[in-house]
Amino acid sequence: MASASRASISKVALTLFVAIIALIGFRMATMEADLSLVATAILPEGVSLESIGEGVSGVKWAGAIDGDVIVGKDEKKVQPTASTAKMILALMIMEKKPFKHGEIGEDIVITKEMYDKYGWYLMHDGSNSQVKIGEKISEYDALVSTMLVSSNNMADSLAMWAFGSISEYQKYANQTLKDWGFENTTIGSKDASGYDEGTTSTAADLARIGYRVMLNPVLAEIVGLETAEVPVAGKLVNTNKLLGKSRIVGVKTGYIGDPSGYCIVTAYRTEKHIYTVSLLGSETRSDSFDENLAIVKGLQKQLVDISIVKRGDEVGYYDSWWSGRISLKASENFSDVNYAGAENSIEIVSDKLFIKIGENEYEVTLDVPEFSREPSFIQRFLHVFGWKK
Repeated sequence: MASASRASISKVALTLFVAIIALIGFRMATMEADLSLVATAILPEGVSLESIGEGVSGVKWAGAIDGDVIVGKDEKKVQPTASTAKMILALMIMEKKPFKHGEIGEDIVITKEMYDKYGWYLMHDGSNSQVKIGEKISEYDALVSTMLVSSNNMADSLAMWAFGSISEYQKYANQTLKDWGFENTTIGSKDASGYDEGTTSTAADLARIGYRVMLNPVLAEIVGLETAEVPVAGKLVNTNKLLGKSRIVGVKTGYIGDPSGYCIVTAYRTEKHIYTVSLLGSETRSDSFDENLAIVKGLQKQLVDISIVKRGDEVGYYDSWWSGRISLKASENFSDVNYAGAENSIEIVSDKLFIKIGENEYEVTLDVPEFSREPSFIQRFLHVFGWKK
């Protein structure tokens, strides 16, 4: 009888032991084992841009960094572009008939229709460059004529050569602009040069378009030329008199009278960024230069690199019950412009620090010490009983 009782107790004990082991095993298998990641880096307060553009009145303007408009006045109001539209033509030519930096592209033979364009603009006091029927001019030189002296006839000739007609150019350009997100820019039906006031845009769009021009190595080189020699027309002098001032390296001037006023889009570069400034509707060419330059100088004064993180700074940490706090430190210095109103963020993903300032995103490498990213069997077992690091 006693033997049976002991056997019963042993069976209960064994059952209990097995149940406890099963419970511990279940707890170990299902316990939370997430590795918490916390970013502690904070972007410094952005620079205010309110003072930029003081004294610039009666015009529409916009300042942009890498195609992201950050400051302006009446920058979304639509008006005729005048010859700043030639930036669009140049971009469309490089889409339709692209060639690499250092090359000159295809040859263009001047037809009677193209020559007649020259005569028409000559009679109507439109910017032009001399051509003759049968002349061969390279794609590069045709773009030089278009961008440096704002040649209306060469702009139309390029459009007819590349697209077959002005109307086909209009269709292609308007669709491409829409695809690129330029909803407020429209190419008119009469020409590719901007002489027709039906070609319209905004200061905001033109600043962004200027950025696209500067991204293209061929076009960036062309708009930075102060002078150039081309067949028949000879020496050309750039109409952009701001080249070389305050590091300005492009892009385009424009004027068709009262509908547009005097317009100009400029660009300057820093080590990390391309800045563009568009200004539309100045009363005189001199005013347009002075006002655009004032905005450029304002941007250069305000938008200077500031330290975001320094090498060795803790920018975040991992934390868990089995590893404790594991500090993550920047392995390099990182500085950049930071302006008020930008959509900024800092986050850590896969042991890298990602910084977003406006439309620009950056990656900073981190020093991450070796540590266990998952708890060991022993750590899981001990954690069942309340252990943690």
